[in-house]
Amino acid sequence: MGQQLQHYEASTKTFEQPVGYKVRKLLELGKINKVTDGVYAATPIPGYNITTYTIREHFGRLLCNCQKGRKGGTCAHIEAVRLYRAQTEPKEEQLHLC
Repeated sequence: MGQQLQHYEASTKTFEQPVGYKVRKLLELGKINKVTDGVYAATPIPGYNITTYTIREHFGRLLCNCQKGRKGGTCAHIEAVRLYRAQTEPKEEQLHLC
């Protein structure tokens, strides 16, 4: 994996790679998995992180236990789950998500 996925640049207060790049990598590498209805796991990307994050549906909203998700933000894990659902689940199962 030659290119680093995400790196926070303190001097500019931005990330080196856009979030979309991480979302693409999560999907390309098969790191998003459905655990049960409304619960997904984002497994670690080798060489990038060692943590498995849990993405849960709660009252029509997807929530993630990563740092950004715990602050109420929409993280790459949530965006990857949305795309994963669009690719793998029937439309009826997706209707209740915002």
